[in-house]
Amino acid sequence: AVLRRESGEQVLSAVMALPVKYRDVIHLFYYEGMSVREMGRLLGRKESTVTSQLTRGRELLRESLKEEFDFA
Repeated sequence: AVLRRESGEQVLSAVMALPVKYRDVIHLFYYEGMSVREMGRLLGRKESTVTSQLTRGRELLRESLKEEFDFA
């Protein structure tokens, strides 16, 4: 349980360190459970933009967390 909590804190810290445009979509998708369509409406962005930002945000997270977690 302690390891899981620490891992969650590391991930949240990495999410919060992202540039705002990526942090917003990552947070809304994973923590709030919103769809790309919902995020587009809420943020005033095209769905394609939200999808691109979600993809780039995931890449940035993967890069920043690769030492803590073993990504295959």
